[in-house]
Amino acid sequence: MKVFVTGATGFQGGKIAGALLNENHQVTTLKRDPNVGIPAMEGIEVIQGGLENKESLATAMKGVQAAIYSFPLIFDMELTKTYTANFIAAAKQRSVSLVIFNTTFHLAKEETGFLALDLKVAMKKQFDASGLNVITLAPDTYIDNISAPWSIPVILEHKIVPYPIAPDKKLPWISHSDLGKYVAKALSKPELAGKTLPIGGSLISGNEITAAIAAEIGQELNFVSVPVNEFEQQLAPGFGAIAAKEIANLYRFIEQNHNEFVDKDYEKTNQLLGIQPQSLNDWASSVNWTVS
Repeated sequence: MKVFVTGATGFQGGKIAGALLNENHQVTTLKRDPNVGIPAMEGIEVIQGGLENKESLATAMKGVQAAIYSFPLIFDMELTKTYTANFIAAAKQRSVSLVIFNTTFHLAKEETGFLALDLKVAMKKQFDASGLNVITLAPDTYIDNISAPWSIPVILEHKIVPYPIAPDKKLPWISHSDLGKYVAKALSKPELAGKTLPIGGSLISGNEITAAIAAEIGQELNFVSVPVNEFEQQLAPGFGAIAAKEIANLYRFIEQNHNEFVDKDYEKTNQLLGIQPQSLNDWASSVNWTVS
């Protein structure tokens, strides 16, 4: 089918688009300036524009049967509601049969006081009221954050794996590659519209991740639990103060609500979609642990 994917030139959206192309779907996306930043992978149709532009959204959704909505790292409630309303309006205008709402992180049952999480609650309410057929996929912690381009040099040079979680507490992790596979599978299950499905659920600790990386690269490594306040300070130069605070708030929420993450029925989702997440060792083997 023809599928519209938000952010298909980014990390998450790119993996989603790649998974769809592997299933022989056609993919369209929006980009404000097609000549700036990461180019779209071969096979993706790029329409110039952004979520603020209703006309561009309607153009990008022309002839599509499904649309994937992953909201970017914007921490502004009014903009979030406006962009989501624009997406919903375009999907209704084009009679899109199925929408996959990727919450990009844990979806709380109600407002938490943390803007990063409350944005997701607000978007879910908009989709619930939209009248569209929507499957909501809720991933949690991304293991690819540990192998990000800026993280690998730290691991190799300092022999540490730093992250803002406790070293021995198990958390549900998901790779961007698996996220793409879950989305592709959900597209083939329109009967699941109306459901919110937790995805991923590989329950592993920071120490276990470190051991897997150490085995893969043949070096001894130690996991370092970074205090969340320090983590926020590290993010600020690259992301800005507001984004750094809200990204850090995700980990503050994890600290305060650990059971909400580990008690989800991930296995039920895996059965419904007929998918199994990659193993920790398979993930470690898929990463290029070198500095380019």
